[in-house]
This record gives sequence, structure tokens and C-alpha cells, in this order.
Amino acid sequence: MSSGFSTKVPDCVVKDCYEYEGVIMPNIMRKDVIDRVRKFECRPDDLFIVTYPKSGTTWVENLCMLIKHDGDASHQEGAHLMMKVPFLEFVQDMLNIATSPAFVDLAEKMPSPRMLKSHCHSPFLPPGIRTDDPKAKVIYIARNPKDTAVSYYHFCRFIPGLPTYESWDVFFEEFLANRAPRGSWFENVLPWWRKRNHPNVLFLKYEDMKKDLTGAVRQIAEFMGKSLSDDVIAKIAEASTFKAMKNNPSSNPDTLIMAGLEQAGMEKPKDKSFMRKGVVGDWKNYFTDDQNKRFDELYKKEMAGSGLEFEF
Repeated sequence: MSSGFSTKVPDCVVKDCYEYEGVIMPNIMRKDVIDRVRKFECRPDDLFIVTYPKSGTTWVENLCMLIKHDGDASHQEGAHLMMKVPFLEFVQDMLNIATSPAFVDLAEKMPSPRMLKSHCHSPFLPPGIRTDDPKAKVIYIARNPKDTAVSYYHFCRFIPGLPTYESWDVFFEEFLANRAPRGSWFENVLPWWRKRNHPNVLFLKYEDMKKDLTGAVRQIAEFMGKSLSDDVIAKIAEASTFKAMKNNPSSNPDTLIMAGLEQAGMEKPKDKSFMRKGVVGDWKNYFTDDQNKRFDELYKKEMAGSGLEFEF
């Protein structure tokens, strides 16, 4: 058993993570910050974007920000999207993790209405939204777990501060055992699926958004209480395609990541990006037949009776 971990984990996890109530957490999500997120006071006009990592979080942030400003993208100039939507459990300075202020500090001082985001499991979320009766609005985005796993594996190899798994096979075993950083995909998704009919919850699927982005914009706008013309909706969808966001320095997280690496005197990864592919079905290029079979068995067991179905 690795020190501080209840089960054996790869060395990269020992180096870059700790265990918090049975969930593997990256050191860049400090324990004292998670403790604060769990006490964070929600306001009735807050909008939370909650997801498991690599499920379309930045995409929905971009959509919500454009919807909030009626499609006017000029609001995004000068400040990166990630600074406007505080990532509650994250630290602001990745170079000085131990002493850095957290985004939860920023969020507490923000004027209403706030837009906030988190990857936390329900028990670690603020009291106002973790119950069966959320007091603020929550948009939850779920992506099929096979594509999520592949995207997450690459993400871990790209982002400093996340464990760098030596191979897809190693990461797959950890993901299958619910030991990936941030824990089980199932434990993150299913509680929100059960709350999907609550008036304050909008449950979206990444694959549906890919198929009909205009429809997703319309759905989110309605949920946010905004009435937008078809022209504005089409404009927002156009500005939020994978290509448009990747080409926009205000919405592509690479802008901040690369600047941070440069500041730290660290080497910038070549040919890697926060926004890698954004497609459905890439898992087929990674999962072996045996891995697929083993994952399907787990999936069937965990999803039994939920009624939640994904397109793979």
C-alpha cells in the first residue's frame, strides 16, 4: 500500500495526488480548498457548471457566457473565460500550490449573478446544490465514459500537476478501478441524472450537443431565462464550435497554460493542446477488445436501472 493511499496506486499518483475521503485528488486541488468548497454559500441567482473532467466544461462555459451577453463576444476580450468562471476547487497560482489563493476566494467576492464551475462529486459540492433540492441553477454535462477516459488520459499527460501515466493501459486500469484523479465517473454522473427533472437542473449530454449545437444553445438559454432570436442563437453556436473556440485565445485554455509554463521557465509541450479532438468515438482507437469487454461489464453493473444511455 502506498503511503496515504488506501490501495496501491502508480508512482505518478503518489507524487502528484492525495486521497480525500476515498477519492484520489490532485495536489493542485488542495484539501483545505475542498473543505471550503463544501461550505461555500450559494446565492439563488448563481449558475453552476458541474461535470466530470473532460466532458465539455469549457464548451458550456463559453456557451453560457455568450448567452448571458446576448451573443456579444466583445465581453470576452481582455480576460480569459477561465478567469470569468471561477473553478471553485482550483488554486490560482499553479507554481506555488501550497501558498496560492484559491478560486473560491475570487468566487466569494464576485458580484451577482455569478457563473461558477466544479468537477467535484456531489458530497464535496457546496451545501446549496449538493442536496436533492438545489437552491441555485446547475448545468450538468455528461460525456460517454469511454471517450472521457481517453481524453482524460491525454489531459493528464499535458497538464503540469496531474499525474503523468506511463501508458494508456496503466491509466485504463486506474479509471476502471475508480482511481483516476477526481474519482469514479459513475459517482459523479449518476446523482445528477437522478436530479435531472428538478427545475434548477439542466442535464446535458456531450454527444447530443455535438449533434445539435443550436438546439443545445436554445435549451441553455431557456434554462438561464434568456429569450434570444434565432439569429443570435445561430451566432452563439457558430462561435462555440470546437474549431472556433480552439482558434480564440479568450476561450482556448492553452493561452493561460502556455503563459504559465513560460513564466515558470518550463518547457511547453509540442503538438499538445487542452482542446485535443473533441470528437465522439475516439475511444475505439485506444480500447483493446479485452479492455472494452471489462469496461462494458462494469458499465452494465453501475448503470443498471438508471435509464441513462449514451452514444458511443
